[in-house]
Amino acid sequence: MNDQDLKKKVQVVVIADNHLLLFEFNNQIPNNYVGFQNITGGVEGDESYEEAAKRELWEEAGLKASVIDLNLRYEFFDRWKKQCVEQVYLCHLDEKPEITLNEEHLFFKWVPFNEVNPKDYTFPTNYEAFVMAKKYLEGKK
Repeated sequence: MNDQDLKKKVQVVVIADNHLLLFEFNNQIPNNYVGFQNITGGVEGDESYEEAAKRELWEEAGLKASVIDLNLRYEFFDRWKKQCVEQVYLCHLDEKPEITLNEEHLFFKWVPFNEVNPKDYTFPTNYEAFVMAKKYLEGKK
């Protein structure tokens, strides 16, 4: 399978003040998922993964911020049986910013690190990405 056949995606873990930002899927959208996730989205056109991560951060949360490549990549098939590659990024902020939701999500919440649970997530890879982001930050201290 060549690169053209892959659906390129990004996932962004947003952390501020030892809290994780989670977004609730908008279940009013037909065929949408139920539950919570990190910021996710597709790479568009000639965008790099990093550019897509920054764009998704803006589109889904109204945040303009830098991202850190966590060197974590997932390969999977989506619900339409399309092969996907998802690159994971971290957006680490000193303080919790104002969040602007788009139509993809109903609600957001800031969860203290010690209360984050795999059951908070719809997809296990989103929890794994949080764990990796937390380890990255712990290694920076």
